[in-house]
Amino acid sequence: MSDVEVIKPDGVFDRHHEWDDLVRFVGDRAPGVRIGVVRGRRRHGKSFLLEHLCDAVNGVYTVALRQSRAMALARFSDFLSQSLGYRLGTFQDWVTALDTAVDALSHRPGTHPPLLVLDEFPYLIDHSPELPSAIQALYDRRGPRKGHPPFKLILCGSAISIMSTLLAGDQALRGRAVLDLRIGPFRFRDAADYWNAPPQTAFLIDAVLGGAPGYRDIVGDAPAPGEEGFFRWLEHSILNPSHILFTEPDYLLAEDPRIRDRAIYNAIWWAVAMGATSPTQIGGLVGMDAKALTYHLNVMRDGGFIRSEQDLLRQRRPTITIADPAVRFHNLIVQPNISALELRHARDVWDRSRKTFSDKILGPHFEEAARAWVRWYGAETGLDDIGQVGTTEVACREHRGHEVDVVAISRTAQARSKGARITLLGEAKCTGKARTMADLRRLEHIRDLLTGLGWDAEQARPALFSKTGFPSDLKAAAADGRVHLVDLETMYAPHRDDLA
Repeated sequence: MSDVEVIKPDGVFDRHHEWDDLVRFVGDRAPGVRIGVVRGRRRHGKSFLLEHLCDAVNGVYTVALRQSRAMALARFSDFLSQSLGYRLGTFQDWVTALDTAVDALSHRPGTHPPLLVLDEFPYLIDHSPELPSAIQALYDRRGPRKGHPPFKLILCGSAISIMSTLLAGDQALRGRAVLDLRIGPFRFRDAADYWNAPPQTAFLIDAVLGGAPGYRDIVGDAPAPGEEGFFRWLEHSILNPSHILFTEPDYLLAEDPRIRDRAIYNAIWWAVAMGATSPTQIGGLVGMDAKALTYHLNVMRDGGFIRSEQDLLRQRRPTITIADPAVRFHNLIVQPNISALELRHARDVWDRSRKTFSDKILGPHFEEAARAWVRWYGAETGLDDIGQVGTTEVACREHRGHEVDVVAISRTAQARSKGARITLLGEAKCTGKARTMADLRRLEHIRDLLTGLGWDAEQARPALFSKTGFPSDLKAAAADGRVHLVDLETMYAPHRDDLA
């Protein structure tokens, strides 16, 4: 390991674990070439993090463009030459280019093993499909067992479907990488700190843009408090036809080289945003047979554009949801009103979209935030046996079934196993209407149903999540240990580093 500490720069917000993983990888003085993969969606800060890493350890950061193979090799030579301080010749192939890079960088003085970052790696593969094999050959010649000096190579990209398969199955780099780092969005508390926003405002930002840090660079400051401040913020950004976010879904789809005809993928996004959760339902809205959508749905899952979420307790078909809040907002608010927005009628659009925003964006997002809070921060308030967290449906003849917004099982339990011990049952409602004792009685009824169906649920803790707080009778029930109450202030409470 490196004996020189690498302090995370002040300009890098959060990302403590990611920085530590990268520094550990770069500082490892084991001999030979070591390969790392860094992947994540656009605007999540991968390049920003790697550029700062290269600055800190005197590494070389290169970023590919959409250009021809010859132009990419020439660009790579230019980057290396600039970093080395002397001119290299032109490269005719990637085997020579990589060999030259390793030799040249290994002779530079420094306190860390040499580091080379190839960012936007999928752009290189697009015109040079032999590149992973060239890296495999480099590793086989100069790997850990060959006695060569240490050298670190990081491959980075936003095309998740490409990056996630680099190390899979029979791919050339299978078994040759020691780092596979996924850079995701900020957790909602971190995002609130990043935007310097109070809970109510931070929740609205998160519901519209999620935790991608790159959005703040193009949007600016958080909205001013209150409904009018939030509307003005939207009017100047995502509802503005001149703003880059107005067409954000097209930019996101452009990340994946497998997506050629974007119309069908945008249609799938729209169908899911409208409430379709299965291939059959999506096909019905899109006008295609469910089987004909299989390829497109797989591409979107592999690319991180949609998610397939399993019921935590039952064996049933997964529920398809949109992964990116910005895409959900676009499909529900922007796209249906695009003509009016292009005429700059943002106020009229927003006034008639408030119910859609509340029911189809804030409501589902609050449920997602509640599950995330249980998973990440529940231990702060005494929820000390939380394993997997998700949703479920419970059969009930009296009420035609119940959908449970938040369900957690014990850390030692297996999902969809009848022996799983259920430790929490929760309901999350993002409305102005106060929760009542009827909500608690419903959760207790569901707990009894699950126990009667054979689940280990007798000790499951009922939990109510509310954006607007709780009345005195529920607070009294919470004081007696009958229910766990979580409001927005609790969800966005200050960090406790030992529990985060």
